[in-house]
Amino acid sequence: MTDPAIPILGQYIHTNRQEGPVYSSSIEIGTPSKGGAIKIYFDPADPADAEKRIREAFRLREVARELHDRQGATA
Repeated sequence: MTDPAIPILGQYIHTNRQEGPVYSSSIEIGTPSKGGAIKIYFDPADPADAEKRIREAFRLREVARELHDRQGATA
């Protein structure tokens, strides 16, 4: 067995692999106390995709609000 306090000699190469798209910008809209805040990550070089992400985030926030209100009515 090797002692973890004693380093093993050799060459180490650290590799960092990013899977999926990397978004360089984000926008946060709303406040937690007034209907919820949403943060959207996007690539500013693709404005059509950014608009799609913003619209989808608002749609999902509305779904979450409806589920929350429905749960509150039955509790």
